[in-house]
Amino acid sequence: MHLKIKPIGVIKKSSSGVSDILIYSEFERVLCSIMEKFEKGTNLLIVHKSHMSLDGHQVQISDAELITRKGNLLTVRGIEADDDPLIDVRLKK
Repeated sequence: MHLKIKPIGVIKKSSSGVSDILIYSEFERVLCSIMEKFEKGTNLLIVHKSHMSLDGHQVQISDAELITRKGNLLTVRGIEADDDPLIDVRLKK
């Protein structure tokens, strides 16, 4: 089975060792109920497609800590990704 998943955002690594997750505006409505619960220190599960993977069909799930949230821009710590397409963001329970 072949599935094509459209990314909902992008992950960018910054020079200070943290990562910025930009959620595209058309998907902000889909995640708004979850994003309201995002507070500093919240642990998140980030599903993204890794550019480091040789297999283009695999996704990676990363654990990250939210530092700040400004609208549809999340700044997180603890994720090893740069220019990776974002597939999903969830609260870690």
